Amino acid sequence: MKKPEMLISLILWCLCAPSLTLRIPEDLENAAINALSSERARSLTQCGSSSAEGEGSVAGDYDVCPPSKYRQPTAECNNVSHRKWGARGDIFQRLLVADYADDVSQPRTSKGTHALPDAELVIEQLQRHVEGELRHAHITAMLPAWGQLLANDLVEVGQLPISGKCCERDSAVKDPSELQQCFVRAGPDCKEYKRSAPGFDSEACQKHTRQQMNIASAYIDGSGLYGSTRHEFDQLRTYISGGVKVESCKYCQVAGATGALHRALLQQHNNIGERLAHINPDWSEEDVFLEARRIITATIQHITYNEFLPLVLGQETTAKEGLRLTAEKHSSNYSSSVRGGIYNEFATAAMPAFWSMYPPEMLAKKMSAHELLSIAALQKSLVPSQTNAEGWSELALAVHRGRDHGVASYVHALDLCERRYAAQSGANVTFDTLAQASSIPEEYITNLRDIYQNAEDIDLLVGALLEEPAVGALFGPTISCLLTLQFEQLKQTDRFWYENEIPPSSFTLEQLKSIRQTSLSGLLCGSHQVSTAQSKAFILEDNYLNSILDCDQLPKFDLKPWQVNPEDEVHVEHVEVEPATKEAIAELSPELIEAAVERAKQELEERKRFEYEVWRTKGGISARSPDGTAASFSKANLAALNLANSSLIFELTSNEIVKSLNHITRRKRQIFNPNQNAFNRNELTDTLQTVDISGLLGGAPKPEDGCPEPNQQCDTNTPFRTMSGRCNNLRNPNWGKSLTTFSRLLPAQYEDGISAPRLTGVSGTQLPNPRTISTTIHPDISNLHTRYSLMVMQFAQFVDHDLTLTPIHKGFHESIPSCRPCNSRQTVHPECNPFPVPAGDFYYPEVNVTSGERFCFPSMRSLPGQQSLGPRDQINQNTHFLDASMVYGETTCLSAKLRGFSGRMNSTQLRGKELLPLGPHPECKSRNGLCFYGGDDRASEQPGLTAIHTSFLREHNRIVEGLRGVNPHWNGEQLFHHARKIVSAQVQHVVFNEFLPRILSWNAVNLYGLKLLPQGYYKDYNPSCSPIVFNEFAAAAFRIGHSLLRPHIPRLSVQHQPVEPPLLLRDGFFRMDALLQPGIIDEILRGLVATPMETLDQFITGEVTNHLFEDRKIPFSGIDLIALNIQRARDHGIPSYNNYRALCNLKRATNWNDLSREIPTEVINRFQKIYASVDDIDLFPGAMTERPLQGGLVGPTLACIIGIQFRQLRKCDRFWYENQNPEVKFTEAQLAEIRKVTLAKIVCENLEITGDMQRAAFDLPSNFL
Repeated sequence: MKKPEMLISLILWCLCAPSLTLRIPEDLENAAINALSSERARSLTQCGSSSAEGEGSVAGDYDVCPPSKYRQPTAECNNVSHRKWGARGDIFQRLLVADYADDVSQPRTSKGTHALPDAELVIEQLQRHVEGELRHAHITAMLPAWGQLLANDLVEVGQLPISGKCCERDSAVKDPSELQQCFVRAGPDCKEYKRSAPGFDSEACQKHTRQQMNIASAYIDGSGLYGSTRHEFDQLRTYISGGVKVESCKYCQVAGATGALHRALLQQHNNIGERLAHINPDWSEEDVFLEARRIITATIQHITYNEFLPLVLGQETTAKEGLRLTAEKHSSNYSSSVRGGIYNEFATAAMPAFWSMYPPEMLAKKMSAHELLSIAALQKSLVPSQTNAEGWSELALAVHRGRDHGVASYVHALDLCERRYAAQSGANVTFDTLAQASSIPEEYITNLRDIYQNAEDIDLLVGALLEEPAVGALFGPTISCLLTLQFEQLKQTDRFWYENEIPPSSFTLEQLKSIRQTSLSGLLCGSHQVSTAQSKAFILEDNYLNSILDCDQLPKFDLKPWQVNPEDEVHVEHVEVEPATKEAIAELSPELIEAAVERAKQELEERKRFEYEVWRTKGGISARSPDGTAASFSKANLAALNLANSSLIFELTSNEIVKSLNHITRRKRQIFNPNQNAFNRNELTDTLQTVDISGLLGGAPKPEDGCPEPNQQCDTNTPFRTMSGRCNNLRNPNWGKSLTTFSRLLPAQYEDGISAPRLTGVSGTQLPNPRTISTTIHPDISNLHTRYSLMVMQFAQFVDHDLTLTPIHKGFHESIPSCRPCNSRQTVHPECNPFPVPAGDFYYPEVNVTSGERFCFPSMRSLPGQQSLGPRDQINQNTHFLDASMVYGETTCLSAKLRGFSGRMNSTQLRGKELLPLGPHPECKSRNGLCFYGGDDRASEQPGLTAIHTSFLREHNRIVEGLRGVNPHWNGEQLFHHARKIVSAQVQHVVFNEFLPRILSWNAVNLYGLKLLPQGYYKDYNPSCSPIVFNEFAAAAFRIGHSLLRPHIPRLSVQHQPVEPPLLLRDGFFRMDALLQPGIIDEILRGLVATPMETLDQFITGEVTNHLFEDRKIPFSGIDLIALNIQRARDHGIPSYNNYRALCNLKRATNWNDLSREIPTEVINRFQKIYASVDDIDLFPGAMTERPLQGGLVGPTLACIIGIQFRQLRKCDRFWYENQNPEVKFTEAQLAEIRKVTLAKIVCENLEITGDMQRAAFDLPSNFL
């Protein structure tokens, strides 16, 4: 920087630095002079005396304050009973008794015989022991800049004029009274300092100690931006559309962070003013200006309490009553009896602490808002890179001013918020007792011994700054205490506080909703100061939830609630149009269809006889065997099997029709035209679905439900879901019901167009072996995540079990066929779909050494469920809604089995808290044959899943008891259904509020309409949209958790220490013996939230690719889960990865290089070795190898499929917890309570021994974030 530029920058900074005193304004000068006169006389004039107030005073304290919607510039009449409280010119309040040398006004001195050490010397000596260049790991420079903004708004001191300078003793003779206003240390290093002007409290007649005058208003009212007098207002305004002259703002041209932030806020004022003037053309220019100022002030208040203070003080502190913001309603916290004002200790010891975080960049140049978002704040630096015009550093000046103001020393503040100093009253404090009572590290205590003669001399700011920061906070307990007390008072004493409901100044609830959606990042974007920003402006950007977003992705300030008489909006309901019926294929005659049905019936009978003979001669395999365990994950219930039996006749008929049509085509080629085209497969399948064959089926099997549900008319008035999901959509009651087929994003691609799994690629070559894909693309390389816990994996599985269960075929008499033999499709069951171990596999042998036969992985096809001709569709045995069916079940029969008495869920009561109910399971491997069961049949699959099932069982019963307490007249039925409704809402809230933002990124959450409302009701429910889960989601996209798995599940004690041994994943499948030990559920849950998950990438642990369901006694008895995923997707007719790239607005790849933007080159090279074409890549490996979205865990294709799916789950659910439907909605107060729910809270509430846990269960523990 050139010298002239540096000089100008320094001058600007000096003029506006809050730590530098300025001459008191003329209109307040008489009041200060009179206060000084009263002080000298050792007496005060009578309360309310005009002489005390001075001629420049405005009105007496008892003049009537008229009602007003807007604040006065001076902040007078904020309290209508005490118009001067907190107004410009009021005195600073005190938390501690003033400590003056003469007990009246002389600056504080040492308790010993020596003078207090020079403030500058104190700071310089301490700085030698502070690593002043260390940057904060999480906080941006925006945070201390915001602290400076608040200081400019709340604190300003001035001094009375004197005829010369205090350090120039040889200058013109001064009046002795003027010399008393000097507080300097004589000598060559003398630094100019004039004492702060005194003030006078007209209501405190008995106080005889000096009080300082605050030239600023004592409320967060934007006075640092707009000024605190009518004259300053007038100078700032443009008188056009309520605008202001940004260049005229006192702080806007200041070099560094202060100017950048003030400019941004005033630019946002102008933007809001223009929009207000546009939507309300009848408003006067004055109204527009005042309303824009009112909005900006409310925005500053909201950002301060919602974003700034939780980081500065810690969320535990700001969650308490005094600082906690109100949700969804107005606040009733205002008190006119509490005196408003700024505490002297806050002004001189708490707010200056933010200077210790200022990086040099914030002071050295005129910086932009963008730089404030990207530069890290300092951890602690006592000596900044610049001093003011008088040679003072900021912190030294604050220490000196504290002595001038008679602010008590550090030791007197130890017990201000909590009892830390246990000595008897009047006992002397020593450095040894200080080391025990305070949180100052021992090394700093040693430094303080060298600087101060007496421990009681330590300045408040100095001692407070040296304290160790509290966990989750920026400062130690003393500064945190001062800030807490001040900001509690600021909120309680401000009649114009933005949440208050005090007409005529209060906002409407709709206006409050807009304000509550404001963030600092959104404000900066709205002011056009930045084009991108992280969502949390005070926290450094990262690759996760706080990644950089385009401004378009951040919430904009909504001014619709300010529009007077808005024009009626036209709402057009989107109705999905049924596809046009395809033109019939001429050859598809009734005779051909009838013949096909007859052949299909014969084939079905032959198939049944074959299955019976296999069962009679071979039986089935044990449910406890590795293959039986694998089958239990997709175990069909009786209703699903019956539905599949009905579906098979449609599938077999479709195959017969296709065969007949192909035969006709071949004949035509032979006889008439060798160039005769084959039937278009897509047109044929569309046409088949329009053909009704119900009249031809005759004695064909009909769907039978193992737990029949009355097919009666839907109850439109009930607030509760049915267990099966039926009647969620009143127009189409079966939409989303359990035991219905999946939907699809893209048409199915079967080998034969109807049902055969995909086997060949686009070039006609065979697709690569699933095991080859697994070992080549998904090797076992551990890459632990640095931010997220293993609970992400566990909760993903829990949610998956709420939404999907794709049942597979069983043998005759519900036996489990063995599909491990490579010829099992011909010899065991026609739906067996095994695949061989490829040659040269690094783990599995190609040939079974015992039998000498080829070694294959077992795979059984999923049950079909379509009830019409056309391609096969698979069954979802669960409901298609996010409704906690994994807790309560998807049928009335299962629910009845799970329910206990008086509204509670059945449980097992051993020692400690209740566990899931125990019962016999065919696949259970526990020594006693008993496993836990829940709403989903897989509750005992592995210990981590069982643990989270247990948490939600306990949560239901906890809520039941709470409801019973507030509604003792409710019966068990009411208690059960209301608790189920609440738990379902909790699951929805946790999924959308905590889980999806981490998986998808905020960008994708906003793109797919998944962002929850902070208040109010959701109004986008659409009865015309289908809630049915997509096959691609179930068969590929939501299998992401397999990449997050760790080989073992760790256990942690109450003290968060490892408990040995951890639970090895391969040993935990359906083995529940260990979970009967007291306290082990707690240990597992603590382990899940405190252990890093694996990074979501192409790498998968060998525990599930080589040892899944393995029996240690049988070599190579395990299964490859990833190979099964690929085989399952082919079974379901899922098209290739490239098709979904096109669907999700990525470039459809025409060659391998086209993948390089999303997939790393070395992965593309591996794909190229095993796939013949880029169009052959399977969806799961293709999507899993994409680079993650910025701020998310998944790549763009997975984000697209998952995002669309969860958008439908919200938009198409009539019982969605935010919905405004009067029959099903929660009240606003109930909704506000649900919005407070976190997964950590649910887990904590239901531990046997409550301890501590991080606020976000999906994030690894951190002392700050």
